[in-house]
Amino acid sequence: MALLLQITACTKQPESGDITPQASSGGEPETEHRGIQQAAWCVYWDSGSAASLAESLSQYRQFVMFSCLYAEDHSLIVPEGLKDLISTLPDRGASDTPEFYLSFVNDVMHPDGSSTQKSTVFLEEVLPDAELSDAVIDDIIRQTKACGFDGIELDYENIHKCDGLWGAYLNFISRLWMRANSENLKLRVVLSVSTPAAELDFIEGPRYVVMCYNLYGYHSGPGPKADKAFLENTVRKFMSLDADYALANGGFEWGPDGKVVRSLTTGAAAALAAENDALETRDSDGVLHFTFRSEDGLHTVFYGDEETIRIWSGILQKEAACDIRVNLWRLD
Repeated sequence: MALLLQITACTKQPESGDITPQASSGGEPETEHRGIQQAAWCVYWDSGSAASLAESLSQYRQFVMFSCLYAEDHSLIVPEGLKDLISTLPDRGASDTPEFYLSFVNDVMHPDGSSTQKSTVFLEEVLPDAELSDAVIDDIIRQTKACGFDGIELDYENIHKCDGLWGAYLNFISRLWMRANSENLKLRVVLSVSTPAAELDFIEGPRYVVMCYNLYGYHSGPGPKADKAFLENTVRKFMSLDADYALANGGFEWGPDGKVVRSLTTGAAAALAAENDALETRDSDGVLHFTFRSEDGLHTVFYGDEETIRIWSGILQKEAACDIRVNLWRLD
């Protein structure tokens, strides 16, 4: 997500959308560093996304419409829900309107209606093939311009699972950036925490955004999406990129077997706790946690809310020792 916008000076007064630090016990802020509320994602499958976006227009500088995906033949798919969401967006001609980005993910829809999320097959077929990747870039540019958006978000994940593909991916980013720049479009590039940032030569121009979540989730037993050690390590790993940091609200419910039952928005998690008369606790890293019994046994929930995001932003700020740009996954 772009390096063209440099880190704001720590002495600058907070602007609308900034996360201001909490005062210490002595009444003075512990730091003058700020977490700038840079961007938020709106997802097409949530019927409430349009209303959430309308309520949040003044809080963020960028909004990302999530997301376009692909067919098995590498052609672009724009889900009907995404088209509906885009149709509700406000007039983007006003000078004070936030920037809008269209996101592209390497999810692949199959003819039988099933899908493969973060497809490594797609990456291995497209990225090393100059002709095919040029066609994919053409589609990205065309679709973004057709929507009248300000920029592109590239969210291709699982590169680390493909042998020797980082060079091809960096080349793809470079070519996409040159095409986007020539069309007066901005570019955000989403990176997972598994990215070997110190070993790669990322071009200047795009804004890079690091996903500071998924510490626990579908791949693990119960736990928070992030914690203090995870966030601090992520800052140290990506400091050289001047990256944005993406934090996630909501969470997951795990069943008695330790497997995820479902993903939960913040509102759904709070409602589940109330429904089961569960006692919620907040840990020192800001994460909410509760358990409840169902017919099949004990269920466990970890999730984050607005206060969690504030605390996590503070952890990032302190480790970075400068202002940071915070992205929110996702509006709900």
